[in-house]
Amino acid sequence: MIVRVVLLLALSAAHVAVAEPRVIGQEHSNQAKFDIVEITGGLDTPWGLVFLPDGDALVTQRSGGLVRVNLQTGKKTDIPGAPAPLVLGQGGLLDIALSPDFAADHLVYFSYAAGTRKSNHTAITRGRFDGLAIKALDVIFSANTTKKRGGSHFGSRLVFGRDGMLYASIGEGFRYMDEAQNLASHFGSIIRIHPDGKVPDDNPFVGRDNAAHEIYSYGHRNPQGMALHPQTGALWAHEHGPMGGDEINIIKAGENYGWPKATFGIDYSGTIISDYTERPGMTSPLLHWTPSIAPSGMAFYTGDAFPGWQGDIFLGALAGQHLRRVKFHGTKVITQEKLLESLDVRIRDVRNGPGGMLYILTNGSDGQLLQLRPVKE
Repeated sequence: MIVRVVLLLALSAAHVAVAEPRVIGQEHSNQAKFDIVEITGGLDTPWGLVFLPDGDALVTQRSGGLVRVNLQTGKKTDIPGAPAPLVLGQGGLLDIALSPDFAADHLVYFSYAAGTRKSNHTAITRGRFDGLAIKALDVIFSANTTKKRGGSHFGSRLVFGRDGMLYASIGEGFRYMDEAQNLASHFGSIIRIHPDGKVPDDNPFVGRDNAAHEIYSYGHRNPQGMALHPQTGALWAHEHGPMGGDEINIIKAGENYGWPKATFGIDYSGTIISDYTERPGMTSPLLHWTPSIAPSGMAFYTGDAFPGWQGDIFLGALAGQHLRRVKFHGTKVITQEKLLESLDVRIRDVRNGPGGMLYILTNGSDGQLLQLRPVKE
């Protein structure tokens, strides 16, 4: 009996970890002074983040597995039942979103890499969270990119619009860049679907032959950040360029965002991809970065803790190893600022969280969940 109790305690400890939140630094931005608080570490390549109504966070790990984090204590609990992804290169368990009616339906949405090394795609599934596990998974979308080989450029962010539809970004698979201009393919697109996966009747290419009806916009490379503008409700997105040409765009129905026919970037070999940075019939970015910062994750700040940041865009910079703050006036860039450079980490995601705080996921096999907390003068 004693041996059995010890074994049960050991198994329980393997699934529950506690790490006390601690201040690991302090910074001044142009508008705020803040502490950098490590809520928890030891996350295995964290990718996406949402907050439950009780204030806890759910974090996806690209290597597979979902973790619940208590923001007050740093306690981590493994949550079984998330989809088992194809873990290959950039592929794995990717983004997460709660249903707009989560309080009633308890549905959680996941994007992830599916398939095999030689035939894979981005998929979206949803399941019901009962507080302890994800149950009754149901695949609601699979990109028609099964000719895709290798582990590059899956996208993939999930955002529910004010129209109640689910928007998801799909990468162009890296070696299939020309397919981003092919409306029959989901490569390099942002799709729009009902929460159950059905195609909305008012999608821009519904009824058009040789077009994938889920597509909302196309001509994208590898979008890994999307967020709704807090005033207009418009969907904004950013995407990776190659060497240079990272972009921020406002996403509109039916529009072509140019890749690879118009880009500010060049190929990693130094080869020119396109002689054009803009072309008729293609939408130009609001902002581009050359050299690349490799953006990932995106949030408009809407909390009260940092009044000087209201409405600003925050995004992670993987290659740049910082948190980028961008202030717009309408569609015009007013200023940009680099934060968290002192940490020397790659930032995968950024979200508004409880109490008006900003929360950050750092990339890597020992990833962290960080909180930015204002310092009261």
